[in-house]
Amino acid sequence: MSTKKIFITVGIAFSIFLMSLPTISYRFLKDAIETEAFNHLITVRELLKHQVEGYFQERFGDVDVLARNPVTGQGFSRLSKAFHSSGLDGPQYTKMADLYQPLMEHYLIDYGYVNIFFVGKDGDVFFSAVKEEFTGTNLLTGRYKQFSIGQVFARGFDGVAFEDYTWHEELQEFTSYFAAPVYDGQMLLGVLVIEIPFSHLDAIMTERAGLGETGEMYLVGEDGYMRSNSRFSEAPTILQKEVDTEATMEAFGGIVGQKIIKDYRGVPVLSAYTALDLKFVNWVLLVDIDEKEALAPIKTVEKRVIILGSLITCITFLYIYLVNRKKNQQIIADSLAEESKI
Repeated sequence: MSTKKIFITVGIAFSIFLMSLPTISYRFLKDAIETEAFNHLITVRELLKHQVEGYFQERFGDVDVLARNPVTGQGFSRLSKAFHSSGLDGPQYTKMADLYQPLMEHYLIDYGYVNIFFVGKDGDVFFSAVKEEFTGTNLLTGRYKQFSIGQVFARGFDGVAFEDYTWHEELQEFTSYFAAPVYDGQMLLGVLVIEIPFSHLDAIMTERAGLGETGEMYLVGEDGYMRSNSRFSEAPTILQKEVDTEATMEAFGGIVGQKIIKDYRGVPVLSAYTALDLKFVNWVLLVDIDEKEALAPIKTVEKRVIILGSLITCITFLYIYLVNRKKNQQIIADSLAEESKI
């Protein structure tokens, strides 16, 4: 093989290598950027999962400790007797209520509760830190039996119970309940119920530092509806927005994962999802970011790769064209020279 042919062969091989290099590099870079984006979402997911579980476990522990407090048991006995003796407006009851009111208000202020209820085993709501429509009614026989407070009261006899968020018309906010049984020794006195606001959970879920313009974190209950607010909606989405995606189905199926899916808006997103490890709720947690934003650096590189690849391809074909043209001209020149000799 002549030196010229060797040079041409090496040149073509080197050109092919140059054309392939950007594509190969792009694929590695794309995988690296996607992996980094998912790793960030997973980190956020695990930290948020810990926060949410910690919040509810603290409330679970709070109501249990408060229900076991001897002062609470004493208050149940005294207030119940006064209520059945003179009603909510009687002097005996008022005297007892004034005695325990400061302590219950302390819990409201320090823990941020909406309300605390003392409910006798007969269903009478004989005390509340803040007077509500439930105060003085009966949760076993009255109209509130089927309300959230009635449901959590009924389950509170068997241990600490939780009732999901519902709309509180007077407060214009969603609230939920925890309940625990109150005993005097071995004798059941009733059930302590605390009411907590959604604003606590909302503050946790709306902390989106590090999630860019489209990143969001949200909770979904077993009924398929959000237990948090979407950053893409001005109106509340808790218990209003239904979410039925591949990620939620897998999370409810016990899968802890991450993948690119279409979210509840129909937008492709990078999603990291998991179920919460709480015995009293069946909720899943998702941390998403729009694919367009998460992989934006890849699009920039992709454009540059296309430009560079196109440039190298043009130069390569131009080189091959010029070499072939020169070769053809030489062949023609040689042919003419042979003809002239004849």
